[in-house]
Parts: sequence; C-alpha cells; structure tokens
Amino acid sequence: MENNKNRRNFLQKGLLSIATVLGSKVVFAENLSANDKLIGETVFFDKLPEGKHSEMLLLNDRPLNLESPAHLLDDEITPEDKMFVRNNGNLPENIDAQKWTLEISGESVSNKKTLTLQDLKTKFKSHTYQIQLECGGNGRGGFSPQTAGNQWQDGAISCAVWTGVKLKDVLAYVGLKSDAVYVAYEGKDIHLSNDPYKSPISRGVPLAKALEDETLL
Repeated sequence: MENNKNRRNFLQKGLLSIATVLGSKVVFAENLSANDKLIGETVFFDKLPEGKHSEMLLLNDRPLNLESPAHLLDDEITPEDKMFVRNNGNLPENIDAQKWTLEISGESVSNKKTLTLQDLKTKFKSHTYQIQLECGGNGRGGFSPQTAGNQWQDGAISCAVWTGVKLKDVLAYVGLKSDAVYVAYEGKDIHLSNDPYKSPISRGVPLAKALEDETLL
C-alpha cells in the first residue's frame, strides 16, 4: 500500500514538473490528488459509478467514460461490472421505460412511426446473439503521434449476450424505400452544455450494415 501511495505521489509531482519544464499550465492540475493516476495525458480518477469493478479505469466523468483493464477481459461473456462505458454527452435523466419511444422518419421512410418499448417487444421477433462491442477509438492511447480524444488503451471492448429486435425488421415495418443508402440516429444524451437544443452526437451506418441480421435494437 505504501509503495502504491508513493507511486501516485510521484505521478502527481511528475505531471506538475513536466508543466514547469514546458512552461505551460496543466489544466485542472491543482485538483489532482495523490489518489489520481496519470497514464499519458489521461487522468484516471478513483471514484467509480456503483456496480462497476473496482479496477475499472474512469477516463472522465463528464461525459462518463470507463475502460476495463485488459487483464479483466478474460471471461467468455463479459460481466456487466467489467463492460466499458462510452458516452459523448451527459446521461439522460428521469428515464421512464414505460414512456420511452423510438421515432423512425426520413425521406426514405414511407410510413413515419413512433414505437414504444412494448411495441418492439410485441410486434417483432426477438433475437439473442453473443457479439463483441468495441469503441472505434480502442487503442488510441498507443497512437504515435498522439491523437485527440479519450486515450483508450485496449479495454474499450466487451463480449456480451444481447437480446433485441432486428433493425431490418423495423425498417421493413415502416416501409423503407429503395433509394435509402444510410441510416442515421440520435439518442437522448444531454449535451455537455446542458442546452436541450444541442445534440451531443449523431451517428449512423450504411444501409448494408443496418440490414445485417446481427444489427439489433
């Protein structure tokens, strides 16, 4: 325990020393404690959300991003407490599953629909797959030269069992037109500014990917 404490103190002092040599200020360096861990330019804070493994690495808490150390990823099915967490905005608040809805619309949709969670469960066949999920930035911490973004090491990946409905079944239900080439989607994440009119992220996939059997909602 004493060795760990000394190591953390060394890392904290080393960060401040580097800033002095370079003649620059390390942002929020004054808030670092001896319990914070520095890897590259990413500070891993010790405080973790409830239900997560004690060795998970908290890259940042706003937005919440958690990485699993590679040595924890030895399960055939990744347990929930070891699964990485990736967010681009703040977490949605006061979500009521009974009132949750999915709106599907666009130029290539014949019949705009708003579906509830119950609709998805009752109108479509459910499927279960064991599939790997990986952040597109996994391994970014090893890039040279360094690039912007969360400095993931190798733990932004998990292999879990997922149950849901095929996206292609839902797209067929709303009457997907033949000219469709891309599927875009947005979530209910809250922009870091807390501005309700700003979207923290919008992503999508080519239609071919959306229509694969393993693409689930």
